[in-house]
Amino acid sequence: MQYAKLGWSGTKVSRICLGTMSFGNAADWMVEKEEAFKVLQKAWDLGINFYDTANVYSRGRSEEIVGEFMKGRREDAVIATKVFGRMGDLPNDAGLSRKQVLKSLSDSLRRLGTEYVDLYQLHRWDRDSPIEETLSTLTDAVHQGKVRYIGASSMWAYQLATAYYTAEMKGYEKFVSMQDLYNLLYREEEREVIPFCKEHGIALIPWSPTAVGVLSGRYMRDGKLEIRPGDVSRLRPGGGDYRVYVEPPENAEIVRRVIETAKSKGVTPTQVALAWLLKKGVTAPIVATTKPEHVEEAVGALDAQLTDDEAKYLEEPYKPKAIYGHI
Repeated sequence: MQYAKLGWSGTKVSRICLGTMSFGNAADWMVEKEEAFKVLQKAWDLGINFYDTANVYSRGRSEEIVGEFMKGRREDAVIATKVFGRMGDLPNDAGLSRKQVLKSLSDSLRRLGTEYVDLYQLHRWDRDSPIEETLSTLTDAVHQGKVRYIGASSMWAYQLATAYYTAEMKGYEKFVSMQDLYNLLYREEEREVIPFCKEHGIALIPWSPTAVGVLSGRYMRDGKLEIRPGDVSRLRPGGGDYRVYVEPPENAEIVRRVIETAKSKGVTPTQVALAWLLKKGVTAPIVATTKPEHVEEAVGALDAQLTDDEAKYLEEPYKPKAIYGHI
């Protein structure tokens, strides 16, 4: 396993992060404890020490599974979770107010069975809560030892900058990481978010690194990206609006080149997609899966290094997708 510093911090994380959104429910794309433990064990055995979850994943069940697995392993793991999503039907059961952040953090610590979270992330931007209120609350949590670092997720560049400079002016904790959508089929973060993060030492830990499996080549049929009715349930979870991956006409050519490059290197298309992200300087792509063999495949991407020419070849057909907005 390879390890890297988490942004400007001194904490080391594995260069593959295991995402756990698929743990804890009966949906056909999810697994419960027994199967989830097999995935977690494989990740642990391969040296993955970085695990990402969220309070809203199966309404806390994912956190419970991760917490139970980490008993006896806690100090060797870097556990990340998130706050923002709706956890109930009452007015204050969502968002980033002081009231909600403190309640959500307390609930996440209980479900995870731990006294602290290594990385506590704002799952989304909350337009109803002043960022000063949120950051001051998170800063208190760090000082109290309940949180080690704070991170961001799925923000516009102006939101990220607002939070960063507010923290700088007020003396609040700054984000150590950004968890945003980034892959070969969606590269809009290259405009502003990624340059901002690199300028300020903020780790990049992108979600949906294989574009919900589209970059694996499974949806390539007769040279085209074709989504059939039975595919939609697999494409929707955690991938935003999957149409951004399959509708742009140039995306089929990108996937074709991924498959071609994989064959020439003797690796899988998934490994090529992950290797491209690693070459672009991300700290650790977040790989979510329900199968141990997929964890092994992801770790194998660390050895599937791309040359500059290979990376350029994969990137060449891409066209900006601003018409789809931020997904």
